[in-house]
Amino acid sequence: MLQQIEKKTSKVPVSGTIERVNEKGIKLNGEWFNFSKFMPRVPELKEGDLIEFKSSKNFINEVSRVTPGNGTSERKDVHAEAPKPENPLPPAAPPLPMDTPDGDSSHGETDRDELLKCLKDAVQITEKVDSARFSTQDIIKLALTLFIHRTA
Repeated sequence: MLQQIEKKTSKVPVSGTIERVNEKGIKLNGEWFNFSKFMPRVPELKEGDLIEFKSSKNFINEVSRVTPGNGTSERKDVHAEAPKPENPLPPAAPPLPMDTPDGDSSHGETDRDELLKCLKDAVQITEKVDSARFSTQDIIKLALTLFIHRTA
């Protein structure tokens, strides 16, 4: 189940000719892709441009190359135009101790096992709902809600 979450969030390379452009994204190969809110800079794109980018669940995460569609071979190196922040994510919280005050670590392992079970259950629940897409964060929130409910 955890592999399925990872598969849903992995970045897939996509390339082709831009069919349509609007303020939220582009249409490529008959499919719409939206610009991720985490992109530091959205390049100027036009219909007919050739583009290469990495996508995660139809969100454009990083554009690697844009070639104008007017027949020239001019290439824009998007990485040079849009420098990325050195550390875009906040530092991770320190791990919680798994031992109880009396030195017994069985409670921590039980909680970890229960949390993994809740995560697997959350993935199964979201897979059964065909009419909506769930982000990884939605699945994690559902898993934590299940965990709190089951361990309270």
